[in-house]
Amino acid sequence: MADPTGRRPKAPAAPWPAPHDALPLSVVQEAMWISWQRDPGGRGHLVPLALEVKGELDTERMRAAVAELSRRHPLLRARVTETPRGTRLTWAGSEPVPLTVRTVDASRDEAVAAAVRPLDLSRGPLARAEVLRGPDHTVVLLTVHHLVLDGRSTPLLLEGLRRAYAGLPLGGQDDPGPVIDHARRSWELALGAEGEPLRAYWRTALAGPAEPRPLPVRAGAGTFRQWPCAVEPELTERVRVLARELGATRFTVMFAALFVTLHHYTTDDDLIVSAPWHGRSDPALAGRVGCFVNVLPYRQRLRGTRTYAQLITDLRARVRAGTAHGDLPLPAILRAADLSAPAERARTHQAVFQYVQFGHPVEGGTDVSRIELTDGCELTLLDLTDVADHRLTVLLVEDGRGSRMLWKDPGGTLGTDLLASMARDHLAVVADMAAHPGRTLAEGLARLPAPGLPEPDARPVATPAIRTAAGPATPPPPAPAFVPASPTAAALAGIWHRVLGVPVLSADDSFFEVGGHSLLATTLLTRVGRRFGVELSMRDLFAHPGFGELVRLVDRRLADAGQAAPPPVTAGAPSVGPAPKGAFPASGFQESIWLAQRLDPAHATYHVPLSWDVTGDLDPEALREALALLVSRHEILRTRFLGLDGRLYQEVAPPWAPELEREDLTTAAEPDRRPGIWADDAAKSLDPASGRLLRAALFTTAPHRHVLSLCVHHLVLDGESVPVLVRELERCYAAARSAAPLPPAPRQQYRDLVAAQGSRPEAWADLAYWRRRLEGAPSSLGLDAPERPEPGGNIGLCLDPGTARGLLPVQRAEKVSAFMIQATAAAAALHRWTGLADLTFCVPVADRGEAAFQDVIGPCLNTLVLRSRCTRETTLAGLLRALREDIVAAFEHRAAPFEDVVGGLRPPRSPGHTPYADVLLNSVSLTRWSGRLGTAGIAPVDFVARRTETSKFPVTITFAENAGAVRGSVAYRGDRAGGEAVGWLADELSGILGRFGALLPEPVFVLDPHASAGRNRADS
Repeated sequence: MADPTGRRPKAPAAPWPAPHDALPLSVVQEAMWISWQRDPGGRGHLVPLALEVKGELDTERMRAAVAELSRRHPLLRARVTETPRGTRLTWAGSEPVPLTVRTVDASRDEAVAAAVRPLDLSRGPLARAEVLRGPDHTVVLLTVHHLVLDGRSTPLLLEGLRRAYAGLPLGGQDDPGPVIDHARRSWELALGAEGEPLRAYWRTALAGPAEPRPLPVRAGAGTFRQWPCAVEPELTERVRVLARELGATRFTVMFAALFVTLHHYTTDDDLIVSAPWHGRSDPALAGRVGCFVNVLPYRQRLRGTRTYAQLITDLRARVRAGTAHGDLPLPAILRAADLSAPAERARTHQAVFQYVQFGHPVEGGTDVSRIELTDGCELTLLDLTDVADHRLTVLLVEDGRGSRMLWKDPGGTLGTDLLASMARDHLAVVADMAAHPGRTLAEGLARLPAPGLPEPDARPVATPAIRTAAGPATPPPPAPAFVPASPTAAALAGIWHRVLGVPVLSADDSFFEVGGHSLLATTLLTRVGRRFGVELSMRDLFAHPGFGELVRLVDRRLADAGQAAPPPVTAGAPSVGPAPKGAFPASGFQESIWLAQRLDPAHATYHVPLSWDVTGDLDPEALREALALLVSRHEILRTRFLGLDGRLYQEVAPPWAPELEREDLTTAAEPDRRPGIWADDAAKSLDPASGRLLRAALFTTAPHRHVLSLCVHHLVLDGESVPVLVRELERCYAAARSAAPLPPAPRQQYRDLVAAQGSRPEAWADLAYWRRRLEGAPSSLGLDAPERPEPGGNIGLCLDPGTARGLLPVQRAEKVSAFMIQATAAAAALHRWTGLADLTFCVPVADRGEAAFQDVIGPCLNTLVLRSRCTRETTLAGLLRALREDIVAAFEHRAAPFEDVVGGLRPPRSPGHTPYADVLLNSVSLTRWSGRLGTAGIAPVDFVARRTETSKFPVTITFAENAGAVRGSVAYRGDRAGGEAVGWLADELSGILGRFGALLPEPVFVLDPHASAGRNRADS
């Protein structure tokens, strides 16, 4: 399923109104809409409900029943449309869903498979009704898109069909209010501060690294396989008794047995298995037909000494806690737990357990698996062959026919024999659990036969179609044994695998659905250009995200260039060179820092002060040892810098142990100020030539409360490295406390990143872009420096706690990120502050490039120039849209080093002045800066409120986001800008952000950001 939170859907600027014939989309629904746009001809997210007819069906009565059903549930006849107020499901002007009667020659299953065809979401309707009359069968086939139907809705829909066929009234349409509220809440939880408690739960529940051991590959790709097995009534009753004794449910017992079975076949004792949850936490949704489902991942650790009963009890608690926090959409869950990377897919998408009950009374007591119509005709629901986006789907169905299980292999990677073997062993485990709940897992596993030995009479079961009903699903993942069919596909498959960390599974694989994002997109396009000699843009990738589409696009570009085949291989992934025996060149970013410090040492204090609030028991000696281990694992933290012939070089030094300074602040008058003062003092001792550019201190503020402060030189650390530093410090602290072995040090080190960045041919092409983009642009804002230099300062913006949440509707409506809104507010304030119609300012961006460098500590920043043009007629909305395009283009051309851009443009220069950088806009996310040191939790301090350092540039605007809230500050150099003038800028900036949505239609130069507010800054 696509993650729509990176591509903000359109939504109203006002709070979620909807007319009587339209509804907004939830996060899950928006993801399906995005997937359909990428592959409108695919069968993903279709829910075919095939009902075999016994007796003589009255087709005219069925036609009237379908029409009445679509009147009662208008979503069935809806379409998806983009409106100024956002993406909507609308049924305005739609006709009832028609019923088509066709004669078919094929067998029942073949006829159903052939009749399952895609639905056009943009035109509607979202349901299709057919009667298929064959030689010896008649089937009523309802094909509904998952966008408007989930597993919990299926009995409701079928019961409605029975009642309508009988001529019974179905009542009026439902109140849309609860559905609108569900959609709104899904977005607020996924993106806003309200979802932080849920994110915190899942971050803890799924925390900790693990090496996945996937199920074996036993078959070739491309053939969907299914293995059904009945659950005997006696075993079902024994499971019911065991569940009652343990205070659990039958679902939990069967789920626990699945964990044991998967452990038997993978030897993995730390498994994640998912299960759909109905998502109807609002009681008003209980009887609604629609799509409200979510898929929840459960992590269970298996220990051989634990008993079956203990496992069931533990899993019961996990399921209860998970469903209590189940309103957070799955993409947000995986992001919160740091499991959204492509490499984690083998853990998070290996198996899913679906549980469907069709035998409970619904609105009239009818068992919807077998529907008796009023004229003596009977409809029997055929097996559901739906699959979720996992290698293995296990479905437990309970209805009037009893209990049965369907083991499904959507990609054909497991094979029928393995499915049969797992199905047999799962029931054996269930039976053993029911008979001996006190037996240990080790004893139970010892009773199972060796994995992969099927019963002698095991036979394959042909299944005609892959459907989706019981949970969110995408087209089934094909087999990993992908064999490229052309030289272009073969070469591109290798690039795809190296960049994303996952192999190509199918020509239908979408870059953005298998974990791709903007940073990886840049890497992919760079490597494609280097390998094939063709130029692809970011827009090309968004328009052709599928692997097969991309292969065809590259072939077309090669043909346009007169090449019949890709050129021979000339470059590969970066490799680790030998340990340096001498000095090697620094990066361009490091050299720029070094030069700035030499030219202007009074203002260029490039240190990175970091502080965390520590809550809980902390062992200072273990922390001291952890810091030493951290330095030994990362070369950059023990690198010295040397100036030779006007250039900067770096040299890796032997490991060293940072001293942990300690100070008791329990009786201090102003304890909050002390870490900042310490950091300023510590910065003065950071000597680049020493190779010791990290200082550490631990301040005790109360019993079991501390502040951990680090002061690190910018030569060896940037903001993008902090999450890596936190993860590594957690591992090192755990090793220091328990003497447990550490995992190997990161294979790639910072020197490898520098070497890879120094040999990128795309940088030259990007320079040409910047020359065009910045031609004629002013390199300075012409700021009025004070007549007498003033002390520098840092002014905090008084942003309302709900500012970030209030901007979410704008993000959705305009398809922009929070950073794009911040940049637009800054540009608008700068236009008004300076009176300039054409201006530039800079933004720092991380540019790690290769996926192999994601665990490297070290600065990987480049500086991009944003150009903003604003006439007297330009509205804030127009400025936002123009800057959105400028930011996308700037990120697409980020490979050109800032110093090379400036050198190529040759703007006027003066000592102490960096062209285009009178204002620097910095946006920092602290979401992944938290962690745990043993039992103690560490959380970043209020990054903006406690910062005291002044700006290295004339003006630096900083935004920091944490837990869905945003803080801001404006720092300045007193020799380049006056405090009063910068205070006015801070007022403007906070006022524009506070009323951003309301100000969108107003011209920038005449809008009033303070129409209903007072002063919006706090001097510090």
